[in-house]
Amino acid sequence: MTNYIEEAKNLFSQGLAYLEAKNFEVALTYFNQVIQLVSYHADAWACRALALGHLKRYQESIDSFDRALEFNPNDIRIWLNRGIALDEWGQHEKAIANYDRLLEIQPDNYEAWANKGNALAMLGRNPEAIACYDRATKINPNYYKAHSNRGNALVNLGKHQRAISSYKRALKINPDDPEVWYNLGCCFMVSGGDEDAIAAYDKAIEIKPNHTSAWTNKGTVVSKLGRQQEAIACYDKALQIDPNETHTWNNRGLVLRRLGRIKEAIACYDKSVQCDPNNYEAWDNRGYALTKLGKYKDAMTSIDKSLEVNPNHANGIYNKGYCYALQGKVTLAVDYLQQAIQLNRAKYLPAAKTDPDLDCLRKNKRFQLLIGDIKG
Repeated sequence: MTNYIEEAKNLFSQGLAYLEAKNFEVALTYFNQVIQLVSYHADAWACRALALGHLKRYQESIDSFDRALEFNPNDIRIWLNRGIALDEWGQHEKAIANYDRLLEIQPDNYEAWANKGNALAMLGRNPEAIACYDRATKINPNYYKAHSNRGNALVNLGKHQRAISSYKRALKINPDDPEVWYNLGCCFMVSGGDEDAIAAYDKAIEIKPNHTSAWTNKGTVVSKLGRQQEAIACYDKALQIDPNETHTWNNRGLVLRRLGRIKEAIACYDKSVQCDPNNYEAWDNRGYALTKLGKYKDAMTSIDKSLEVNPNHANGIYNKGYCYALQGKVTLAVDYLQQAIQLNRAKYLPAAKTDPDLDCLRKNKRFQLLIGDIKG
């Protein structure tokens, strides 16, 4: 008897070493051997479940956690990891029920409260998620992940100033997480704090130099501030890291178009739609650039591709009207401009009123009525 228990102990230790080394297939073979020798070994069942979860064999993982809980039903670690596996599997409702069971055993487990918040946020139940994060941080004020994820939930609710406060609390506890700096930058970007956004993206990049999204977003902000060459440098850095980032190619094209480098812009849009044929914004921007070159047939084909992907893309509809206007097709131009204005009046009505390229429509009564130059 002593021999097989000692053998199981040695096999379990080896399995743990492979698990920690992230060699999950090999770890799994060792935990299977442990269970063959000692079927009631709860830790072996639990570690087997972890290995299966990392291999994305989620049903087997949950089954293995359940076997572990048969032998140790009040083990907090098992319940916690089981919930994480359910979340990774996309079974968020079941994950919430799992965390609730854990909290019956240990009501002050801050990780369970925070993880329950994550599951609720994935289901779009952001106010409930925030309440869970608040419980987590009340129990452990230094659990920075709960502060950070609270910020994410607040962003989902459009409460950017409160989100900024949450991200700052998280960073006060742990200033070395690049994702929190990135999310803070995104918040500043949306709320108009451009220089603060740049500073936050710079911190994210300082910690994680290959943070593609931080480089891309920094490029977008500096472009907005008129620093177009700096924007191109940021996009180039992002594309060195990930040459297949469709949005970066699209944004680079936008900057080149603003600089009047239309052909280079079109080349960027071509790369963008090559990376993702469903990037309707890139198809639309490509069409607009082709319009600027007077290539109306190609422009219309590109804009139509955009609208195939997203028929309600107001900018594409506006640009289709714009393209018709430049061809002198007044009725069609007004039809599409009207559709765009109906979709987003605040953006496209002022554009239609002030766009000098639409001067050819100014004498048209339908257009005058559309933009309010005459009363209906």
